Amino acid sequence: MESESAHTTVNAGRPSAYEPYYIKIILLITAITYLGTLKFDFVYDDFPQIVYNPFLRAWRYAPQFFISSVWKQVSPTSPGNYYRPMFLFLFRVCYAAFGDKEMWWHAVTLALHLLVTWLVYVLVKKMTGQFTVAWLSALIFGVHPMHHEVVAWVSATTESLFAVMFLVAFVAYLKSREGSKAIWMTVSCIFYILALLSKETAIILPVLAFAYDWIQSAPEGDAANRSLGERFKTAIAPAVWFAPIAILYLLVRNKILSGLGHSFGNASVGTWLMTLPSILFFYVRNWFYPVHLSESYDLFYQTRLSFEHVLLPALILVPLIAAVWMSRKQLGAKAVDLAIVWMVIPLLPALDTFVFRSDELVHDRYFYVPSIGASMLVALIIERFAKSQSQLFGQPKRVIVAALALTIPLAFLGVRAAGVWIDDYTLFTNAHKIAPRNATAANNLSAEMMSRQELSGAQAILESGYQGDPSDFRFTFNLGRLYYRQGDYGKAEKFIARTLELDPVMADAYVTMGQIQLKRNHLADAQKSLHQAVVINPYSAPFHTIYGISLAIAGDCPAANEQYKAALILSPGDALTQVQAFHCRMGQPASPPAASASKTAQP
Repeated sequence: MESESAHTTVNAGRPSAYEPYYIKIILLITAITYLGTLKFDFVYDDFPQIVYNPFLRAWRYAPQFFISSVWKQVSPTSPGNYYRPMFLFLFRVCYAAFGDKEMWWHAVTLALHLLVTWLVYVLVKKMTGQFTVAWLSALIFGVHPMHHEVVAWVSATTESLFAVMFLVAFVAYLKSREGSKAIWMTVSCIFYILALLSKETAIILPVLAFAYDWIQSAPEGDAANRSLGERFKTAIAPAVWFAPIAILYLLVRNKILSGLGHSFGNASVGTWLMTLPSILFFYVRNWFYPVHLSESYDLFYQTRLSFEHVLLPALILVPLIAAVWMSRKQLGAKAVDLAIVWMVIPLLPALDTFVFRSDELVHDRYFYVPSIGASMLVALIIERFAKSQSQLFGQPKRVIVAALALTIPLAFLGVRAAGVWIDDYTLFTNAHKIAPRNATAANNLSAEMMSRQELSGAQAILESGYQGDPSDFRFTFNLGRLYYRQGDYGKAEKFIARTLELDPVMADAYVTMGQIQLKRNHLADAQKSLHQAVVINPYSAPFHTIYGISLAIAGDCPAANEQYKAALILSPGDALTQVQAFHCRMGQPASPPAASASKTAQP
């Protein structure tokens, strides 16, 4: 990087004494921005992932993390797309240390984001040699509101955990280019494995390494006549280390998940291509205009060539891409190219929308690692156009002023964006407000409203959603639960029966059906339904307890006790199960199960 090294000397020579203070201040600003998350509750997937996850209760379950899907405890019979044993291992460590005390889980989540922010600084400085660009990139990354999910939602730590492992692996790879190659590449490969076991998108590391070497070996000065073959040979060298790991990972993943991935939609390639402009524009818009952020968005597949959702986003993106390309030389060609590849390549896995539900094509958290490149690009622009001879704390005064002018609104918006994650009701209300046509947002809000006994409001949302899409099993399931709570068992049974037609392996629906049948005094049918729920998902302690209650009502206490024992193995100390087991031992009648209000994720 000869052309940039001279710039580095001027730019990074004098501030060396201030360097430790810059990164400390950046981490402090980031921590203050998201400090409020320490008071937040568990929300959304935190309940099935943490609160109701039996595999976090004891170390004997740890081997399960490495031989099953991350959602085995919820839907063991459904095909999975997520193999993340290191993510579950982190949760087991946290559960052993904190139990279900939310504050400490959020402290770990914030600490991971701070660690990633520091690694962004290390990475950018290592790649460009530019101190100013490095601290600016870290500052923008640290406080950006688009990271609200990852910082405020415990279950989203899969992104920050993967980012830590991924960035350490890449930095170690960069160190290997400076000397002690075998040692540093071994370190890089170890962390590459850990990154892959944290989140599947780490698979792109070899591609990033290739792109980095290709950019760095671009013809320059005396090397202007270097052949493409020589550049390719240099760039492909890391594959000798990384490729075998990636291949072995894919083989293991394919075996455990019974396939590399399972489609949840029926979109064609043509539909995907017409939707792609909207998806790309979504990430660009939310990066540069981070307001009205949410867990859910009204972005769906496009089946026709519309101006609003296909042509307009493309017309905005093309000149934006052209502007970035034309500014390469002015900003530093290699640095801009590196920013682009760090933005584009990590985003590629998120563009495989075939593995997502049709109303979950985009999420802000998918831009967490790609935003490293976006932060770097913004930092390059600030560094280039805010240059000045006047210095402040070893840096150009205009750069400091520009950084403050950018940080203050970003931090304010970051606090506001993270704030909606304080509890489920606030989160889902915001999601439904931002995305009123999104089925996930509607069902989440209605389920939370039911848990708060706001039945009329939940009913209005669910009936509207059901009319719009009667084939969505989530609407039929929640309508069944709603009518059960209202005491209209006939309607409840009708909707749950429809749910089981749409999804025959939904254990929660069998449980609800069993509860309805108990209320209608159809004891034999209830036992069949509840037995089926336990067969489909034997890892749910509440399912065993409810099935045991139905057996106890029929007078079969020995069989009921077997179910209570199974429940207590999965959830030791559960008060309801212990009470029911006591009733059986004392020959007392069992207490009928209440309406299910568990916040479990639907398969």
